[in-house]
Amino acid sequence: MPKVSAQHEITLQSDNKELVEIFDWAKDKARSFVVTGKRGPIDIYKKGQTAALVDYIPSYWAGYPLRTAFYSRDFCHQIIGAHLLGLEEENFTMMRAFASSADSAKKWFPLWAINFDGSPYKLDYRSDSNFVREIPAVFELVEKNLELYQWTGDRRYIDDDFIWTYCTKAVNDFIRLHDTEKRNGVAESTGTGNIFVGTATYNEHRDQTLIEAGDGIGSQYKALEAFSGMALHRGDKNLAKLYKDKSIELKRYFNNQWGVLNNDSLYNRGYNLKGEPVSGWGKENSWFLPLKEITDPVSLRHFKYLEFIDKQLSSDAGLPKNIEAITYIPEIFFKYGQHELGWKWLKYIISKIDYVHEQSELTGNNGDYPEVSFVLIRNIVHDMVGISPSMDLNGIKTCSQLPAEVGQIKVDNVKIGGQLFAVTQMGQSATTMQYKEGTPSVIWRASFVGKHPYLWVDGKKVKSKSSKNFGQVISYVDLTMMKTDTRTVKTSL
Repeated sequence: MPKVSAQHEITLQSDNKELVEIFDWAKDKARSFVVTGKRGPIDIYKKGQTAALVDYIPSYWAGYPLRTAFYSRDFCHQIIGAHLLGLEEENFTMMRAFASSADSAKKWFPLWAINFDGSPYKLDYRSDSNFVREIPAVFELVEKNLELYQWTGDRRYIDDDFIWTYCTKAVNDFIRLHDTEKRNGVAESTGTGNIFVGTATYNEHRDQTLIEAGDGIGSQYKALEAFSGMALHRGDKNLAKLYKDKSIELKRYFNNQWGVLNNDSLYNRGYNLKGEPVSGWGKENSWFLPLKEITDPVSLRHFKYLEFIDKQLSSDAGLPKNIEAITYIPEIFFKYGQHELGWKWLKYIISKIDYVHEQSELTGNNGDYPEVSFVLIRNIVHDMVGISPSMDLNGIKTCSQLPAEVGQIKVDNVKIGGQLFAVTQMGQSATTMQYKEGTPSVIWRASFVGKHPYLWVDGKKVKSKSSKNFGQVISYVDLTMMKTDTRTVKTSL
């Protein structure tokens, strides 16, 4: 397993001791799933199996711990936590493995699962026409590829031929080849519900089959947007504009037609084989709509839908039994400024870590499912503390979403590109930034929720700027940080 020096290891301090303890647990647990440099079996899927030992590629467990493979859906959700732990080569190797597994014979679907040696995982792959495939994963890989570039600055995510070809095919040929029944530019499935033929949704515990699903169209929107970003970083402004326009048009189509045709006060979350809109609670095909930002964040419908998601999850019937599904939820509420609900669901996940998983024969306890530990790291650092990369600024952005139960928190050794930062949040009213290592200078955008005409920078009153972020009014200042600088911005003295 690759080692991170103590000097550069990400750490957390807080007045909330439970948060410190769970963060330390999550770091150790996530690192226990790394298989880089090891030898072991492949194609294992049940107890008692044996196989010849092979060399593993740089990678980590993303899926059931009994299965010797990493899964596309899990990988997409684990990458930011993995990055924060320093698993850079693992992330790139796994991304490239998925990208290179897609070809015309599979109609540009990537493999659903890959062995730790890089070969197809046979439990989920029988032939190029008979393998597990779920539409959201195709598009999430494109979205997450850009995210990895933004966090790392690693040009391989932009320039690698396999990755660029895959992303190009995903937002072109794939959509065309899988838009044959309800011709509207949205990738669809057969609607049979058979994962070996292909499904429109991640929800394998579905109440009905869908030909198009909310998590599919939401993920497609983010892929179009991400591909535009990739094209821009490759220097192709015309291609970037084309796909930015495509993403805007798809979002408009969703909010004016696809998502609202049933005249409900909420959103449709899919279409059935008859082409009829389906509303109600669909778990992933419901909560992926705001997760992927395809909903209109300033609309009443959007806010009602966030309430609907919380209400459904708070019911016995609506709450998923598998803990890994719930790991998506904190991000949604933190994203839209509902930090107390984000904290509610983060605490729920923490409280269930030692409970037996619903697939205990494959996993053991909930905390033994890899997604839980990796995503907890992401939820705390990125979603709650509010640390984000900013390639436009050549630096870092912060915007605290701390709940009332967390008064103060410091995250040290946050890596963005080749730069290291330490960020301390005091509630939602003060942020201290230390620029520790990297280029001679960076820009720090210190943001705070709400309208604050002035912010206090190192005790000096400074006129702020404002913008909208996921429907929230944000006040901010941009500060040049020289290497080794430490600065503090507050909403008031």
